[in-house]
Amino acid sequence: IFTTIIILFAGILVYNFMTGDEEIQHTDLMVKRAHDVIIEAQQLSSSAEGMLASQRGYIITGDEAFLERYKSQKSVLSDKVAKLTELTNDNDSQQTRLGEIQGYISQLSTKLEERAIRFKPKTNGTFLDDVEIITGIKENILSTNEAVLSEEYRLLNERIKLLEEKKGRYFTTLLLCIGIGTFLVLAFNGILFYIQSKRANMESQLRLSEDRFALAIEGTLDGIFDWNIKTGKTEYSGRFFEMLGYEKKALNGTISDFKKLVHPEDKARVLEYINNYLKGKLSEFSIEYRMRSQSGRWIWIRSRAKALFDKKGKAIRLVGANTDISAMRKVQDKLKAEKQQAEEANQAKTEFLAHMSHEIRTPLTAISGIAEILQKKQDNMDDKQKQLVHTLMSSSSTLKDLISDILDFSKIDSGEIELDNDNFVLGEIFESVISIMALRASEKGISFVFDYKQLKDKIFYGDRVRLRQVLINLVGNAIKFTEQGGVTIKAAFDTKEGHDVLRIEVSDTGIGIFPENFDMIFERFKQADTSVSRRFGGTGLGLPISRNLARLMGGDIFLSSEPEKGSTFTLILPVKLSMIDKKQPSPNINDKKISDKIRKTMGGKTKILIVEDYEGNVVVISYILDELNIEYDIARTGIEAVALWEEHDYDLILMDVQMPEMDGFTACHKIRAIEQDNGMSPVPIIGMTAHALVGDKDKCIEAGMNDYLPKPIIEEDFKKKIYTFLNKRKAA
Repeated sequence: IFTTIIILFAGILVYNFMTGDEEIQHTDLMVKRAHDVIIEAQQLSSSAEGMLASQRGYIITGDEAFLERYKSQKSVLSDKVAKLTELTNDNDSQQTRLGEIQGYISQLSTKLEERAIRFKPKTNGTFLDDVEIITGIKENILSTNEAVLSEEYRLLNERIKLLEEKKGRYFTTLLLCIGIGTFLVLAFNGILFYIQSKRANMESQLRLSEDRFALAIEGTLDGIFDWNIKTGKTEYSGRFFEMLGYEKKALNGTISDFKKLVHPEDKARVLEYINNYLKGKLSEFSIEYRMRSQSGRWIWIRSRAKALFDKKGKAIRLVGANTDISAMRKVQDKLKAEKQQAEEANQAKTEFLAHMSHEIRTPLTAISGIAEILQKKQDNMDDKQKQLVHTLMSSSSTLKDLISDILDFSKIDSGEIELDNDNFVLGEIFESVISIMALRASEKGISFVFDYKQLKDKIFYGDRVRLRQVLINLVGNAIKFTEQGGVTIKAAFDTKEGHDVLRIEVSDTGIGIFPENFDMIFERFKQADTSVSRRFGGTGLGLPISRNLARLMGGDIFLSSEPEKGSTFTLILPVKLSMIDKKQPSPNINDKKISDKIRKTMGGKTKILIVEDYEGNVVVISYILDELNIEYDIARTGIEAVALWEEHDYDLILMDVQMPEMDGFTACHKIRAIEQDNGMSPVPIIGMTAHALVGDKDKCIEAGMNDYLPKPIIEEDFKKKIYTFLNKRKAA
């Protein structure tokens, strides 16, 4: 009986051991699975947040690292959902929730990728108009995931309770059967040994994770801080003080330890920033400030942090990292200083050009004006005198072109050149070019043909002055580099890539250009080779300026050439048909016609005040006015100009800008002020300046002048301005 009982108990013990152990293992597996589901679900929320943050970082900063992190987070998110689906394959309700999460993740990915397409990365920040939609999708993911977590916590509690019950029954059975022998004791000890081994393994894994985390923090070279806002205690890593030169190890202190190290000039700003962030006024925490090192030197720090909030939205914890950015700030300060130096140098260059423009253009006005006057009075000159006049005229024209090229180069280089677009007759521009260039070609003994029959009366919308300048440069180059044969120009409307264009081909039979030098001749200050420069002269600015002007007008210049056979430069400009019939071109009034009109309608009845301090310009202007039978007075300074104006009733004032004692701007201001105070009708004032840089015309208008004439003065333009304002004055 005893043996039977022993055997019976032994059998029961073995049976209970086998079945009980299997049940415990199964229940333990279910508990572990619930743990795994909870861990994966918690990580899923973090991955969704990280995915959104990485995509937003990429859009705001344009850093490709954010884009790679976004793709990685997206992949991790998909893996998490897949793993959760596998772990909960025996739970239909959880499977349904995970299906919903998968759908929301797909929506989030689609929206984020649509956002990335719509908003290209910008370092100065981009306003995202789909924040509410994406936030809604994210909240759906988080809320559904929270439901998954709640369900798993419930299952976990039930399974733990069930596990404890089974273990209780198991150990009760063991205790009841403990008397049957050593076998049950050994079995019980075996179970205890198994549990201890599992715990030791978990502790080992935990220590390994802690070491890995500490190594990662050390490797970042950042100082970590963890501020418990409720208690006021703050934990600092060793690196936090090490970057400041202190030998302290990790420290448990307070936020006051941090405040003591912040630069006094930065402290108020930093504390206000922290306060605004903790109150939710700022979306992220990133600020730069100075901290005192042990040596007393101030070190620039960039601090980034993240706050934790309770259910009421109150900040309870702030965790972040400090980075030493002193070296980067030094580079930034150096770049800032270099930028300031470059801007100062550029300003000095602009002032130098303005000054040199005035100093050169002022006497050049007199030279070119006298040359034009002498050219008109050649009837009583002998051949030698005519040759001298021609040489004077040619040289002054060349000098004007050179100065204009230098100024245009400066304007193009600074991006300040502007176009003055209007409708005009193409034939008038071509005739103007022919009148200048045909004589040059004749002097060299080469043929000159300009075929523009198709465009003679065509209206074109653009900048007539710049088009004429480009044509004179191209045709002038063709004549200069052609010794035998001739120059042929063909102008016609054409189509290019389905668009209407103006095509002007300038062909010559000159020296030609080697293909490898095609690009070089369009570079400023360069020519095909030094021998060309010695043989033909030139600054190397004409073609670069012409191409830049052509491109500014929406077109371009193309080149085809063969050495010793000639070259063809093709100017292509877009035809803006939508503008052509909206305005009529101004009538072409030549110098003789305008002079006759002025003499007939205003001669002897008009009085003009010339305000000019340079005697040469006074001579030229007074000669032109004498020829037009117009009376005038002369003032050498702005003070004299105001005094004479107060004594006489002038129909027009020609006001130089730069003069001794009082400049033209100040004189104009005083005249306009007196007119306004006394209710007088404003006298027309035309500014005359030798600066001729971008903005000079605006300065004249802002000073109260009615119009502007750059020096050297072109007689035809000068007469047209006079006629325009005197005619208006007469009508009034």
